[in-house]
Amino acid sequence: MRHLSISYKVLFVMLIMVSVVCTVVVGLLLKQSASQETELNQALFARDVTRYHQITSLLGDRLSVWVESLKHQSEGATLTEAQLLERLKLSGDFLLLQWDVSSVWLIDHQGEVTFSDGVVLPDALQPMVAQTLQQGRPQQGVHCQTYCEMVVSTPVMLPGGKTYAVVMTTSLQEVLALLSEASQAELVLVRQPDTEVKHQSSRLYLNSSLSEKQATMMRSILGDIPQQTTIKRLITRGVEVTSSDNAYYVMLLPLFNNSANGHYVMFVHDIDDRKRTFQIQKLIIFLGGLGLVLTFVMSMFVLLRRYAQKLNALSNMLPLLAQQRFDEFKEQNKRSFFRNQWLSDELDVLGSAAEELAEKLETLDRQMSVNTAKLEKMAMFDNLTGLPNRNMMTFQLNKLLASVNREKGGIALMFIDLDNFKKVNDSHGHHFGDEVVKVASERLSGVLRETDLIARFGGDEFVILLNHVETTDQVENVAQKLTAEFIEPMRITEQTFYITISIGIAFTADAKSSTLEMMRQADTAMYEAKLQRGSSYRFFDSTMNQKVVRQVELESEARIAIKEQQFFLALQPQISLETLKLVGFEALLRWRHPERGLVSPGEFLPLLENTPMMAELDFWVMEQAIMLLSEMRNQGYPGVKMAINLSAAQFANESLQPYLTELITKYSVDASLVELELTETVLVADTERAVETIHQIRSLGCQIAVDDFGTGYSSLTYLRTIPSDIIKIDRSFINGMMETDSDRNIVDSTISMVRNMGQQVIAEGIETGDQLNQLRNMQCQYGQGYFISKPIEQHVLWQVLKSQVVNGRWVLLQTNGSP
Repeated sequence: MRHLSISYKVLFVMLIMVSVVCTVVVGLLLKQSASQETELNQALFARDVTRYHQITSLLGDRLSVWVESLKHQSEGATLTEAQLLERLKLSGDFLLLQWDVSSVWLIDHQGEVTFSDGVVLPDALQPMVAQTLQQGRPQQGVHCQTYCEMVVSTPVMLPGGKTYAVVMTTSLQEVLALLSEASQAELVLVRQPDTEVKHQSSRLYLNSSLSEKQATMMRSILGDIPQQTTIKRLITRGVEVTSSDNAYYVMLLPLFNNSANGHYVMFVHDIDDRKRTFQIQKLIIFLGGLGLVLTFVMSMFVLLRRYAQKLNALSNMLPLLAQQRFDEFKEQNKRSFFRNQWLSDELDVLGSAAEELAEKLETLDRQMSVNTAKLEKMAMFDNLTGLPNRNMMTFQLNKLLASVNREKGGIALMFIDLDNFKKVNDSHGHHFGDEVVKVASERLSGVLRETDLIARFGGDEFVILLNHVETTDQVENVAQKLTAEFIEPMRITEQTFYITISIGIAFTADAKSSTLEMMRQADTAMYEAKLQRGSSYRFFDSTMNQKVVRQVELESEARIAIKEQQFFLALQPQISLETLKLVGFEALLRWRHPERGLVSPGEFLPLLENTPMMAELDFWVMEQAIMLLSEMRNQGYPGVKMAINLSAAQFANESLQPYLTELITKYSVDASLVELELTETVLVADTERAVETIHQIRSLGCQIAVDDFGTGYSSLTYLRTIPSDIIKIDRSFINGMMETDSDRNIVDSTISMVRNMGQQVIAEGIETGDQLNQLRNMQCQYGQGYFISKPIEQHVLWQVLKSQVVNGRWVLLQTNGSP
């Protein structure tokens, strides 16, 4: 297999890095060199402009001074207008010879020409003359027609306060000569044609008298100015031009002040020597950077070559370890790496480490056989309980299903789940959870035959495989024994845990059944068993699949029902049995479906109880009930309380107390009128956690009621353990107390015990007047039931209260058994 050596990879990476660095450095140096060249051009440009203005100002001042001197040439007397005219006429030759003055005009204070040398004053000079007469100080500029001349306008004050302007024009040749000498540049006057529109430099032409050689050079330079160069660029920054293999810096100086007239002075500086100097400098910078890169590459190549050889040797040796050819590896290692401490480097150290690795691998190889057997065993058994795990169970189930037709009987698969096991972990920690799992595995294993198999699938899930089972009665017998094992609570250190189990059973005598199918069936049946509360078992049947589908559909419909307000509350009155005074209501959830009408709570609550939808419904009921409590106060029933049933999921929800606090504050209700009802099974599942939660709720001022008392663990000792305010006797005892002495005695003793402990008693399910009278004789304080009133739908509550409550007393409408 072909590959690229790591030395070349490193070299390539370093080359890229150094190249990038050198490119950046060289680029910066070249940019700096170009910037220096530009700065020199700009400095040259600024200097030429300054010198132009200095020279023109000097020459203009010279003429202005001469005009000023005319007033003082008549022995101290001020000249008259006639004398001034005379002196101007006599000075014509002098001005022409001395300063090349070509035209002279005298303008009076009204702007009329009173003297001229025969040339008409151009209209373009009128603004300058007017400014001179108005401001009383000399003005100068350049006037261009066919050719350009410098114009100087000087004010002269004559007797009578009259101001005259002496205007003189002189050739620019002296200015150009002085400027050329000062700037060391070739100067020439250029002009744009009158029809020029785009203002491109290539359209300029010469406007000076030049020798043939100068004219040829200047035309060549004008022709070599790039076509895209504008007049504005030439005026503001200038441009470098290469003409006849020579470099020039060309710029334009406008010969106008305000309005453009197309006349310019063109400066042409020979920068060929400087340009070559900068080009040599740039070449040195580039070659220096290239030389640095090449030097680095050669140095790295020489340095990495030896490393590459060692790495290649090591890469060829390592496969020998995979092939367990340890002796050959050691031999090649000795030949490829130095052992002398003065000659060795990091790769030699790596070679030594590889040799040590080879020795350890050789040792590990000898231990591999032993460890493999141990790992295979670990892969098939659970570490915590020592029971087989999912892999072992799946293997055994596949094997039994394959032979089920060849042997007598069938096989049964039991899925077992510890109820409310999560609460143990949450309230006591995973250590106690592990201990509960160990105890549960011992209890389950003690029931089985030697031929049966029990496995732990993880967490609190166990699976039992029964083989050679002839009838389902045998399986049911095993299930009963398993549930009986969990009647007694688990005692772990000083903690007591009441653990129940739910068992789902799948039975088959058909070899066509699949492992996955049986596991799914047992799992579905297990969740069905959980709905029965407490230790229970269920066999799988086809209706369970339909129930699962129905549960999904019902959950979806319930979400729609909340949005469309299909749910409502039905309120069952609670009265004092002694005075018949209305003391409260129990809020019950009802569902009016738009198509199926009123849906029974017994139909939808069990299906939704273990779904996320139940928590949303629970909190909806709580808010609706507390809102009704607030409305009752406003309607004239201030002391009436509201009893709200809490599900196990809602009671364990950490948001219960904050949400309850929020509702009490939001609706401004008396917390003592809020009664939360809990069943015994919810309370004893995790007594310690339940007590803590109840204390939190009671700290808000709310009351706690134990609902369906006597149907769960039915031990009055819980009255001391659970800090409750109200005990509700289950309707099953009320229904039977008129027929059986045992039920009557249970009710009587419960009432007596609860009252002696300072708590209140409510009897549920009062359906006859005889039951009400009997409970009154037993000194039961409160009651509710159909004899008093059926649950009242929320929307007719106020109408019913107006007819049923008189002076705070509930009017009984039943006739069977007078109270």
